[in-house]
Amino acid sequence: MQKIKSMNKSNFTAILKACLIGIIATLIGVVILAVILKFTDLSSNAIGYINDIIKALSIFLMVMFIKKWTDGNLLVKSIIGGLLYAVLSFLIFSILNGGFSFNMSIVYDLLFSLISAMIVAVIFNIIGRKNV
Repeated sequence: MQKIKSMNKSNFTAILKACLIGIIATLIGVVILAVILKFTDLSSNAIGYINDIIKALSIFLMVMFIKKWTDGNLLVKSIIGGLLYAVLSFLIFSILNGGFSFNMSIVYDLLFSLISAMIVAVIFNIIGRKNV
């Protein structure tokens, strides 16, 4: 029987680094969106959808780095990364907003990050198997 590797310190630091890269990508995307909004007039629904696309692309980037820097069970590491990404982005954007606001949008962001990370991990696993 094969032993299951536990989450060691180097894997957690790699996941944390990947989460920080994802958050940096989110911040860059939000700044670019703010510049675009300065010159255009978009509805609040469109802004929400674009914001979700920015988050999904950042989570894609995060899972890509998790796959590159760690070995083993990508799905579990992506779930941990998605949770960590959601918590860190909530903290950072709350600090930038000037205060913490606890409402149902936290649950939505947490679920969105979790589901996006799981979907990207499954896609990477499927692509990885076909290339072998």
